[in-house]
Amino acid sequence: MAQGLDKRVDKKPPRLWRIMRVATRRLSSLSLSVLPIALGLLLAIALSNSSVVERVRYIVFDQYQRWQPRVWHPDLPVRVVDIDETSLAKIGQWPWPRSRIAELTRKLAGYGASVIAYDIIFAEEERLSTRSIIAQLPEVPERDALEKVLEKRGDLDGDPLRDALAETNSVLAVVLTQEGMPAEAKVKSEFVLVGDDPTDELKPFSGMVLPLPALREAAKGLGAIQYVPDQDLIIRRVPLVFAVGKGESRLRVPSLAAESLRVAQAADTPTPILKTNQASGEWGFGGRTLLVNVKIGSFDIPVEGDGSLRVHYAGTQPGRTIAAWKVLAGEVSREDIDGRIILIGARAASLFDLRATPLEPLVAGVDIHAEALEHIVSEASLRRPLEAPYAETLAIFVIGLLIVFIVRRAAPLPSAIATAIIIGGGAALSWFAFSRMSILIDPLIPGASWLAAYVAATLGVFRRSEREKSFVRSAFSRYLAPAMVERIAADPSQLALGGETRDVTILFSDVRDFTSRSETLDAEGVVHFLNALHTPMTEEVLKSGGTVDKYIGDGLMAFWNAPLDVPGHANNACRCALAMINAVPRIDARMKAQAESEGHAHIPLRIGIGLNTGSVFVGNMGSAQRFDYSIVGDAVNVTARLESATKEFALPILVSEGTRAAASDFVFLDLGATGLKGKTTETAVFALHGPKSEAGADFTQFTKLHEAVLAACRNDSPDKEAKFAAVRMHTLSARYAPFYEKLAARQIKPE
Repeated sequence: MAQGLDKRVDKKPPRLWRIMRVATRRLSSLSLSVLPIALGLLLAIALSNSSVVERVRYIVFDQYQRWQPRVWHPDLPVRVVDIDETSLAKIGQWPWPRSRIAELTRKLAGYGASVIAYDIIFAEEERLSTRSIIAQLPEVPERDALEKVLEKRGDLDGDPLRDALAETNSVLAVVLTQEGMPAEAKVKSEFVLVGDDPTDELKPFSGMVLPLPALREAAKGLGAIQYVPDQDLIIRRVPLVFAVGKGESRLRVPSLAAESLRVAQAADTPTPILKTNQASGEWGFGGRTLLVNVKIGSFDIPVEGDGSLRVHYAGTQPGRTIAAWKVLAGEVSREDIDGRIILIGARAASLFDLRATPLEPLVAGVDIHAEALEHIVSEASLRRPLEAPYAETLAIFVIGLLIVFIVRRAAPLPSAIATAIIIGGGAALSWFAFSRMSILIDPLIPGASWLAAYVAATLGVFRRSEREKSFVRSAFSRYLAPAMVERIAADPSQLALGGETRDVTILFSDVRDFTSRSETLDAEGVVHFLNALHTPMTEEVLKSGGTVDKYIGDGLMAFWNAPLDVPGHANNACRCALAMINAVPRIDARMKAQAESEGHAHIPLRIGIGLNTGSVFVGNMGSAQRFDYSIVGDAVNVTARLESATKEFALPILVSEGTRAAASDFVFLDLGATGLKGKTTETAVFALHGPKSEAGADFTQFTKLHEAVLAACRNDSPDKEAKFAAVRMHTLSARYAPFYEKLAARQIKPE
């Protein structure tokens, strides 16, 4: 049984283990192979301008404005003259007569308004004007005569609103449409380009609705009142310039806010300037020509690529608004109007000019123009740089890989904390950029991407851990008790997978006269015998926390204190050996009954057990195709020789000095030193007697008698026979009778 156990091994980890560790790492890498795909999808999402991505970003950017709206100050040179519900009640329902609007215009000019801009479209003749009334009369000679009389008197030539517009710095509204372009379409302002033509990137419209010819000729400016809300119908950006028409006839049309600003400074700098990314040295994705700046007079206005101004809203401010009826009644202070840009519009809910902004679900359209003008003149800034999506994408990729690295290298709690700090740091950086620099950086898509990277990496690590646990369960379930297998699976770090040197207690057991027994059995009977023997023996090993190394025919090899530390492993091994010996009668009784039932002779079952405690090398050994968790070393050889010596000593259990010294819970009988096969020096041998708690005074007395016999045999004393007679008289000597017989016959020579 012990053949081949004398070979030694190198102390370096077996090459097999190095191969296995590399394979494990590669398998774990495969488990994370989904990460590049996931990161790629997240990068594509981050770079896209899909409605879903934009809406996600809006959530954060809108909340930033709610937390920190633009500060409004009464000195801002923008006011709204409001056609509110009270004004309608006092003056009459809308539309008001043009004469009343002309009166309002002149009063504002009299108060010193710098510009008067109308968020109202005057595209139709007044229904109650003299010319309109005549046009509605039947075509009879009397109508023609009346028209000639009125025309001769000059009553058809006068238009109070036209005259008021001509006398003031006034700006009228145009409405942009997707219908045909009127033949007479033109605007008051021209744009100077610095860089390539950005018209293709501007908000496009096919046509527009103009004020009446007489009115637009009298006004100093024409500006579009069009809004371009985002997908959720919230107005976050106000275009300062639009592209209207098709082909070479396209016009660049200013917004009402931009045109009002131009007219307010027309005496000094009449021509707005459009500056593109080529002129400023900025990069446009795909070589696109994008607007980066609109200069109107003394104001340099940073805009987005399509010419839109991202407005930092202040929200509804009572000091910004003046009721129209108060102006007409002369109940306003001159300082509220003098030198300011005055926007005239309807805030009455009945006129349905209501919009949504990041701060408020319902505001008047004229307020949005006012907010845009206030944003410009207060030199506020709120922008999302052209490079922002690409910088965010780079951050997603680089920091995502960093998170994966952290998760794979660090313990779960530190990696979770590190990921939380990274995501929180991204959010803090985004808020800092908004609150201190007025730059919009998206924290949500990168943060979600980093969280996804963390989850994917954690799942990968979990899968790797589960594979390691599965490997441990597969590798050790054959050797260890289920509870110990689960302990190792829960913490595989307890294993030194490359092998290690450990102090263990080793057990070898063997069946006496197995050759004679096998001659009476066929092959199937031998298998049944071995299974009937090894099953209860293995149960005793596993119950005591041992590891089954291998079965060698009728023999069993087990050890304690590997792969896990087993405190008092020598005691456990001794306990197991006694339990195995005690189980033999039960096993033998079953085998005897079976032999009798089958009609063949029964050979009584006897086993011998050797125990030794010493240093060995433990690890998985074999080949890449097949390996076993086993131990090698001189201590293994000594254990095998002790088991073989049980035949010579006629005792069931023999132990070494190492086991005797380590097993403090048991008592032993010194059998002297003997020469073991393959050993050049004598080896002290002991018989395992039993638990110390059961020994008592009888064992002490018996030990003295036993040692006297050994001394007499060593010295060949004349009273040797008397010593033998004395020890045989003791009640504990019965179990050692075969040993004493061999000792008396000089078949055993203790040294």
